[in-house]
Amino acid sequence: MTEEISISAMVEKRRELWEKDKDISNDQKLVCAIADKILDTESLRMEVMQRPELLIEACFSIVDKRRETVPFFFNDVQRDFLSKLSTQGSSKPYFILKGRQQGFTSLITALMLAHAVVRRNFSGFTLADRDDNTKAIFIDKAKSMYNSLPKRLRPTEKFNSVNELFFDKLNSSWRIASASSNVGRSRTLSFIHYSEAAFFKCPIKDLQKSIGEAATSDAICVFETTANGFNEAKELWDSGACHNLFYEWYKTKEYVSNEYEYLKSGDTWLNNRLRMLKNKGLTKEQLTWYAKKYHSYIDKSSIRQEYPCTPEEAFVSSGDCIFDKEKISNYLSSFDVKSKRGYFTYKIKPTPVFLPSGEIASYKTTLTDIKFEENENGYISIVDEPNEEMSGAIKPYVIGADTAGTGQDYFSAKVIDNTTSRCVATLHIKNIDEDLFAHQLYCLGKHYNTALIGVETNYSRHPVRVLRSLGYENLYSHAKKVDTADALESYGFVTSALTRPIIISNLVSVMRENIYLETDRQTLYEMTTFIKRSDGKSAAADGSHDDLVMASAIAHFISIDYEHKPKSIDTSLTFLKQNFTSLPLQVENYMEW
Repeated sequence: MTEEISISAMVEKRRELWEKDKDISNDQKLVCAIADKILDTESLRMEVMQRPELLIEACFSIVDKRRETVPFFFNDVQRDFLSKLSTQGSSKPYFILKGRQQGFTSLITALMLAHAVVRRNFSGFTLADRDDNTKAIFIDKAKSMYNSLPKRLRPTEKFNSVNELFFDKLNSSWRIASASSNVGRSRTLSFIHYSEAAFFKCPIKDLQKSIGEAATSDAICVFETTANGFNEAKELWDSGACHNLFYEWYKTKEYVSNEYEYLKSGDTWLNNRLRMLKNKGLTKEQLTWYAKKYHSYIDKSSIRQEYPCTPEEAFVSSGDCIFDKEKISNYLSSFDVKSKRGYFTYKIKPTPVFLPSGEIASYKTTLTDIKFEENENGYISIVDEPNEEMSGAIKPYVIGADTAGTGQDYFSAKVIDNTTSRCVATLHIKNIDEDLFAHQLYCLGKHYNTALIGVETNYSRHPVRVLRSLGYENLYSHAKKVDTADALESYGFVTSALTRPIIISNLVSVMRENIYLETDRQTLYEMTTFIKRSDGKSAAADGSHDDLVMASAIAHFISIDYEHKPKSIDTSLTFLKQNFTSLPLQVENYMEW
């Protein structure tokens, strides 16, 4: 009895003959024989139906980077992904973060096509970032692969259009479209490929609610992309919702060169990078390829995003970032700052305000029983607790706060130790009422030795009014004197065309001198997408936020003229006013406050 040949054996035979003569016409003859063998052997047919990816190396061809048609044999990173898919299943989406031209779009396209030609009721969908990539994936990759298949492997077609293949007898299909918020709502999908997801013009969260909800419970979903700054794709990467797979450029073995003259460079950054890569075990040929690629760029920083060595480096903004991106990236790659998360709880207590006669004139609201409640879902992170010196002096702290503006941004606050300029706490929350935000600022300020608080007042003065009504006296004022009738209007920080560039330049300088002063990961992320726009204004890149950056800028600016040394505990009326606001007040003193 003749031993049954396996698909893997046929693939090895195909590889062997290709390496021998590299003749595509001979290869196609062999592919036809392999296809016949699979179709005529029930066990092989069943194996391919269970594992459609086996058909790719057995029968698929692809146009390579030299525009030559060659057999589709998996490279190392493609094989690694297929292994992960086989072992981890489809319970969660996959997020493939990679360098340029490592072959993942081609692999996933081939995998989608293999499912479509062997499985009944299969429905696949590819989303591309823009129209020209839609056509490139479908025509240059998918149609080229499909048309090179032996005729016996091509199912009966109902549609074979510019963006869809539909096989009526199998009731299987594969479609491609540009990403848009309502795409795919009416479908039931077995496989979704988000190609170059970091470059989508519509929000990923909208796609998750549209085409994402069209996925069956066992659907394969793959986000595949090079990075595009710390945007929504980075948020998805960090969320834990996906199987995160990062593929360094050097895991693609073809990235080698023997043009060793490129290693002779006076570029300090490149030499340091090559030294680091050599320590990782890269060969001389790989280092040469990287050096040659580096020298080919006009913007040398591009190589860190296009051919990254770490996920953090991959996500560094491609815009003209005003902060030192490399310094931030290096810091993030080893970031290990510990913090506790939570929020402040308190009681709201009405405090009587007395007339000279002893009668109660009115009530003033105060906050009492202030406590920090730890909660992993809290919106305040504390790195360092307030410090009281042994000598009876207390450290000065400063808080910069940025409101949510029109409601699209976050309420943010940064607390810095004014003896060291180190960030010791961060508040960051999107949906909160302004008065409750002010309450948290009050508690945060009291927690940090009645810190100086500077609240941005461009869109609303309500948080400042609430802080004043609570009796919080250590508020930043942009006026020289605050004893006029318009005293309230002087409190808070106004971010104007004059002050904005000043406070941002100051923050850039502070971070350049010592990036380790910043202890909050999200703030560092925001810095990488804070760019100089074409109109000359420094702001967050499209789709990004800068609330934490602005809160930091305010904090570091107002800290300049504040105390920088621990101060002796004050028993004066000023200290009592700042620290014992729950005491009953005489009306004349209250009016002074």
